[in-house]
Amino acid sequence: MKPKVAIVRGKFLNKYEMQYFEPLTQTFDITAFGSLTPFHDKFTFPVQKLPSPMDLPNFPYKMPFLNRLFIDAHYLWDLEEKLKGFDLVHTAETYFHYTQQCLNAKKKGFVKKVIATVLENIPFNNEGIWGRKAFKARARRELDHIIALTKQAKHALIQEGADEKKITVLGDFVDTKRFRPVLQKPKKQVTVLFVGRLVEEKGVFDILKAAKLLKNDGVHVQWRFVGEGSAKSEMLRAEKQYGLDAVHTISTYEDIPEEYQKADIFVAPSKPTATWQEQYGIALLEAQASGLPIVTTRSGAIPENVGGAALLVGPGDVLALASSLKQFILNPKIRKEYSAKARKRAIEVHDIAIGAKKISRLYQNVLKSI
Repeated sequence: MKPKVAIVRGKFLNKYEMQYFEPLTQTFDITAFGSLTPFHDKFTFPVQKLPSPMDLPNFPYKMPFLNRLFIDAHYLWDLEEKLKGFDLVHTAETYFHYTQQCLNAKKKGFVKKVIATVLENIPFNNEGIWGRKAFKARARRELDHIIALTKQAKHALIQEGADEKKITVLGDFVDTKRFRPVLQKPKKQVTVLFVGRLVEEKGVFDILKAAKLLKNDGVHVQWRFVGEGSAKSEMLRAEKQYGLDAVHTISTYEDIPEEYQKADIFVAPSKPTATWQEQYGIALLEAQASGLPIVTTRSGAIPENVGGAALLVGPGDVLALASSLKQFILNPKIRKEYSAKARKRAIEVHDIAIGAKKISRLYQNVLKSI
């Protein structure tokens, strides 16, 4: 009989992460647990939806209010009962409320082992709300194993007091068959693509400032932004002011590979804040798999993600950003070189088949001690 595995993600249940759990169904009996309104809910394994405060419609100060009311709003009603009979539960983050619920289920004898994936890469972050510090301490103590998404996340966990022996670094992965390069017809103009949240910390205004510098220097390209966010209106005003040729669009999960295939260069100039720095960057994985030359920043875990397959600049360094973009725009040979580097890294490091094998091996090692 296959070991029963529960993947608990609540509102954040999504296809991007689940794509490398789907190959595991040959070895494990997997069920995912989401909120009533998760990002995605159609996978090759079943999904159980449970009510969560995260399902409430948006209202002013929603998250600060809910987090103070529940310590953390990622709570799933009746989760502990629903976990009865599972051999392994795979939750996320040490401070999420449903991680505490998973540990409660283990304490009651409902489940045998509980592990968690941790993205947080800033030590002692998310501890300002009463109760969060205790949540994190309990999780570090009682989890059977912790998957740190990056080396930075591992170092943060160790600084907080986690046992290094029960931490494995295991990054995100991408479907290199779905995200792949295609032959393009010759074009008159180079397209530079950004995919992600349109917010200040993602560096979107640095892109526009670099675009203005390039335009003033006689370098003309099309700028394409795929995504939504609070900065969109201000971006549109800036683009009009700068006279930029920019396109904004929203793409579905099914159509997003085509966005990369239509582009010539990918840019992701993420910048850290006091409470956040890039934890990995799914779009950077997709861009690598799509064989795009990449310009990004030395911010958070980005260097771990891209290795030597991208041009890296300092966060907020608009001049360096413009200079690196200009190298790619004016030199097709360098674009081709970095395109090959990106695709090679995606296949050899980030492919979902590699991720599935690593997760399967980890699950089996954790279950050995039952």
